[in-house]
Amino acid sequence: MEDKQYAFVLEAYRTSLDYFSDYSNRVSTRFNILLGVNVGLAGIFGSAWLNDQLTSANGAVIISISGLIISILLYIKSAQDKYVLKHQTKRINEIRKKIEEHIRRDDIPALFSPLDDTDLGKSNFIFEGITSWRSNFISLTRILPVTSLVFMVFWVLTFFVKP
Repeated sequence: MEDKQYAFVLEAYRTSLDYFSDYSNRVSTRFNILLGVNVGLAGIFGSAWLNDQLTSANGAVIISISGLIISILLYIKSAQDKYVLKHQTKRINEIRKKIEEHIRRDDIPALFSPLDDTDLGKSNFIFEGITSWRSNFISLTRILPVTSLVFMVFWVLTFFVKP
Protein backbone atom coordinates (compact mmCIF):
# COMPACT_ATOMS: atom_id res chain seq x y z
CA MET A 1 0.00 0.00 0.00
CA GLU A 2 1.50 3.32 -1.01
CA ASP A 3 1.87 6.15 1.50
CA LYS A 4 -1.04 8.26 0.17
CA GLN A 5 -3.39 5.29 0.28
CA TYR A 6 -2.13 4.35 3.75
CA ALA A 7 -2.66 7.93 4.98
CA PHE A 8 -6.20 7.80 3.59
CA VAL A 9 -6.91 4.46 5.30
CA LEU A 10 -5.47 5.75 8.58
CA GLU A 11 -7.66 8.86 8.38
CA ALA A 12 -10.68 6.67 7.59
CA TYR A 13 -9.88 4.63 10.70
CA ARG A 14 -9.70 7.72 12.90
CA THR A 15 -12.89 9.11 11.41
CA SER A 16 -14.68 5.79 11.92
CA LEU A 17 -13.62 5.66 15.56
CA ASP A 18 -14.76 9.25 16.13
CA TYR A 19 -18.11 8.53 14.48
CA PHE A 20 -18.51 5.36 16.56
CA SER A 21 -17.74 7.21 19.77
CA ASP A 22 -20.02 10.16 18.98
CA TYR A 23 -22.86 7.90 17.86
CA SER A 24 -22.51 5.76 21.01
CA ASN A 25 -22.79 8.89 23.15
CA ARG A 26 -25.93 10.00 21.30
CA VAL A 27 -27.45 6.52 21.70
CA SER A 28 -26.76 6.57 25.42
CA THR A 29 -28.18 10.08 25.87
CA ARG A 30 -31.32 9.33 23.85
CA PHE A 31 -31.89 6.09 25.77
CA ASN A 32 -31.47 7.82 29.13
CA ILE A 33 -33.99 10.52 28.21
CA LEU A 34 -36.63 8.11 26.89
CA LEU A 35 -36.05 5.71 29.79
CA GLY A 36 -36.49 8.61 32.22
CA VAL A 37 -39.76 9.60 30.57
CA ASN A 38 -40.95 5.97 30.65
CA VAL A 39 -40.06 5.56 34.33
CA GLY A 40 -41.75 8.88 35.11
CA LEU A 41 -44.93 7.79 33.37
CA ALA A 42 -44.79 4.45 35.19
CA GLY A 43 -44.50 6.36 38.47
CA ILE A 44 -47.49 8.52 37.60
CA PHE A 45 -49.45 5.42 36.63
CA GLY A 46 -48.45 3.72 39.90
CA SER A 47 -49.59 6.75 41.89
CA ALA A 48 -52.89 6.76 40.02
CA TRP A 49 -53.31 3.05 40.67
CA LEU A 50 -52.63 3.42 44.40
CA ASN A 51 -54.86 6.47 44.74
CA ASP A 52 -57.91 6.08 42.52
CA GLN A 53 -59.07 9.62 43.38
CA LEU A 54 -55.93 11.07 41.77
CA THR A 55 -56.96 10.40 38.19
CA SER A 56 -59.87 9.05 36.20
CA ALA A 57 -59.89 5.84 34.20
CA ASN A 58 -59.46 7.96 31.07
CA GLY A 59 -56.37 9.58 32.59
CA ALA A 60 -54.84 6.17 33.28
CA VAL A 61 -55.52 5.11 29.68
CA ILE A 62 -53.85 8.28 28.38
CA ILE A 63 -50.80 7.60 30.57
CA SER A 64 -50.67 3.99 29.34
CA ILE A 65 -51.00 4.97 25.69
CA SER A 66 -48.29 7.64 26.10
CA GLY A 67 -45.97 5.12 27.75
CA LEU A 68 -46.64 2.53 25.04
CA ILE A 69 -45.93 5.03 22.25
CA ILE A 70 -42.67 6.12 23.89
CA SER A 71 -41.67 2.46 24.39
CA ILE A 72 -42.38 1.65 20.75
CA LEU A 73 -40.31 4.65 19.62
CA LEU A 74 -37.53 3.61 21.99
CA TYR A 75 -37.61 0.06 20.61
CA ILE A 76 -37.51 1.18 16.98
CA LYS A 77 -34.63 3.56 17.60
CA SER A 78 -32.75 1.09 19.81
CA ALA A 79 -32.97 -1.69 17.23
CA GLN A 80 -31.71 0.67 14.54
CA ASP A 81 -28.90 1.90 16.80
CA LYS A 82 -27.84 -1.68 17.51
CA TYR A 83 -27.65 -2.32 13.77
CA VAL A 84 -25.62 0.83 13.11
CA LEU A 85 -23.16 0.20 15.95
CA LYS A 86 -22.69 -3.44 14.98
CA HIS A 87 -21.92 -2.56 11.38
CA GLN A 88 -19.74 0.39 12.35
CA THR A 89 -17.66 -1.97 14.52
CA LYS A 90 -17.38 -4.32 11.55
CA ARG A 91 -16.27 -1.43 9.32
CA ILE A 92 -13.69 -0.31 11.90
CA ASN A 93 -12.32 -3.85 12.08
CA GLU A 94 -12.00 -4.07 8.28
CA ILE A 95 -10.05 -0.82 8.15
CA ARG A 96 -7.98 -1.93 11.15
CA LYS A 97 -6.97 -5.12 9.32
CA LYS A 98 -5.69 -3.09 6.37
CA ILE A 99 -3.60 -0.92 8.68
CA GLU A 100 -2.27 -3.96 10.54
CA GLU A 101 -1.21 -5.56 7.25
CA HIS A 102 0.62 -2.40 6.25
CA ILE A 103 2.51 -1.95 9.50
CA ARG A 104 2.87 -5.70 10.14
CA ARG A 105 1.36 -5.57 13.65
CA ASP A 106 -1.81 -7.04 15.07
CA ASP A 107 -2.33 -5.02 18.23
CA ILE A 108 -3.94 -1.84 16.88
CA PRO A 109 -7.07 -2.09 19.07
CA ALA A 110 -4.88 -1.97 22.15
CA LEU A 111 -2.94 0.99 20.75
CA PHE A 112 -5.58 3.22 19.19
CA SER A 113 -9.11 2.23 20.10
CA PRO A 114 -11.37 0.94 22.83
CA LEU A 115 -12.07 -2.24 20.87
CA ASP A 116 -11.35 -5.46 22.72
CA ASP A 117 -11.58 -9.20 22.02
CA THR A 118 -15.37 -9.16 22.25
CA ASP A 119 -15.56 -6.44 19.59
CA LEU A 120 -13.08 -8.30 17.39
CA GLY A 121 -15.07 -11.53 17.60
CA LYS A 122 -12.22 -13.40 19.29
CA SER A 123 -14.19 -13.93 22.51
CA ASN A 124 -17.82 -13.75 23.64
CA PHE A 125 -17.01 -13.29 27.31
CA ILE A 126 -14.05 -11.76 29.14
CA PHE A 127 -13.82 -12.16 32.92
CA GLU A 128 -11.20 -10.26 34.91
CA GLY A 129 -12.94 -10.49 38.28
CA ILE A 130 -16.34 -9.92 39.85
CA THR A 131 -16.19 -6.18 39.14
CA SER A 132 -14.56 -6.35 35.70
CA TRP A 133 -16.06 -8.40 32.91
CA ARG A 134 -17.57 -7.99 29.48
CA SER A 135 -20.06 -10.06 27.54
CA ASN A 136 -21.34 -9.87 23.99
CA PHE A 137 -24.64 -11.29 25.22
CA ILE A 138 -25.21 -8.54 27.80
CA SER A 139 -24.24 -5.37 25.99
CA LEU A 140 -25.52 -1.82 25.83
CA THR A 141 -26.85 -2.41 22.34
CA ARG A 142 -28.89 -5.40 23.53
CA ILE A 143 -30.08 -3.84 26.78
CA LEU A 144 -31.73 -0.91 24.99
CA PRO A 145 -34.21 -2.83 22.81
CA VAL A 146 -34.85 -5.40 25.55
CA THR A 147 -35.66 -2.65 28.06
CA SER A 148 -38.06 -1.05 25.61
CA LEU A 149 -39.75 -4.42 24.99
CA VAL A 150 -40.17 -4.90 28.75
CA PHE A 151 -41.78 -1.47 28.98
CA MET A 152 -44.07 -2.27 26.03
CA VAL A 153 -45.28 -5.39 27.86
CA PHE A 154 -45.74 -3.32 31.04
CA TRP A 155 -47.80 -0.69 29.24
CA VAL A 156 -49.97 -3.29 27.49
CA LEU A 157 -50.62 -4.95 30.87
CA THR A 158 -51.69 -1.59 32.34
CA PHE A 159 -54.70 -1.61 30.03
CA PHE A 160 -56.00 -4.58 32.05
CA VAL A 161 -55.34 -3.00 35.48
CA LYS A 162 -57.93 -0.50 36.52
CA PRO A 163 -56.79 2.28 38.89
